Amino acid sequence: MDIDQTVVRSLMAGEDSAYEAVVDSLYESVYRFALRLCGDSATAGDVTQETFLAVWQDIKSFKGKSRFTTWVFGIAYRQVLSACRKQATETAALDRWQEPHSFEPQESLRSVNEALWIRAAVESLPDPCRHVVLLVHVQGLNYREAAQVLNVPVGTVKSRMNNAYSLLRCRLEKADEVVCNEVRQLESLPRW
Repeated sequence: MDIDQTVVRSLMAGEDSAYEAVVDSLYESVYRFALRLCGDSATAGDVTQETFLAVWQDIKSFKGKSRFTTWVFGIAYRQVLSACRKQATETAALDRWQEPHSFEPQESLRSVNEALWIRAAVESLPDPCRHVVLLVHVQGLNYREAAQVLNVPVGTVKSRMNNAYSLLRCRLEKADEVVCNEVRQLESLPRW
């Protein structure tokens, strides 16, 4: 997903082909990131378009102090925040966590329930913790890069991640009890 430095230099020189290469490489990742944060596909599409427009317009401001993709995700993050402020609505739809994925028939009910519980648990995190989890575990950024995107110190990212882990651990332990009870109930049903 990282962009080669020659592409970045070509982009800075205004080459259309470099811009196309950047969009082709990062569009889907930026869109999914925006979708997870804002929860609305139309808004995520708009944010993604605005992000790449800003990349084109502001490429001269890229100083190379971070990876290029980190810089792009920083722009995307700020675009999402701006869009959310404009909409001023609370979105907490679980389906934004569901990527296109078809479960194989052999996957158990328990694994499907676990995936849903994990998505719901992450979704229920406070925004600062959820944003860090998205950047680190979904987008694959390290703590330093996530700190750059969020414009906070690395210690803040570590603290938010620690809080997220604690909250997730607590919520998933409760969920596991519920899942175990559901499985026990299914097991107790008469078999035909």
